[in-house]
Amino acid sequence: MEEDDFSLCVLDNARKAARAVSRHYDKLARQVDMTPGQFSVLVSIHKYEGATTAELAEQLSMERTTLVRNVALVERKGLVASQLVPDGRSKQYRLTPKGVDLLNRILPLWRRAQADVKDHLGSDEFLRAINTLKRLSEL
Repeated sequence: MEEDDFSLCVLDNARKAARAVSRHYDKLARQVDMTPGQFSVLVSIHKYEGATTAELAEQLSMERTTLVRNVALVERKGLVASQLVPDGRSKQYRLTPKGVDLLNRILPLWRRAQADVKDHLGSDEFLRAINTLKRLSEL
């Protein structure tokens, strides 16, 4: 039987890295009573205002049911408003003024988290890591 080096397992290493990065961003997001997932949803709704549930799920590489759950949480907080699209089979989303205000408050925290990761990796490695992650997301 061949000897496998599981320390080189992409899945295991990607999951460990994702958990560590999530914990780091979570510490900052908690300062404004959010989770990193909710932050991602807010940013995507801001960036793709008027996008449907399916379009947002695609942009976030997220299951629709997970997206709907996260949107419901930020909608209950008054940060997002939804409306049915004309055909009535889906919803479109936009940030409320309260959501825009919160996004403006959390952006400096996100910038700090980004800077922490960049400092940890170094500028060149940071950009290589981002490019590698983008390529891996296309599998």
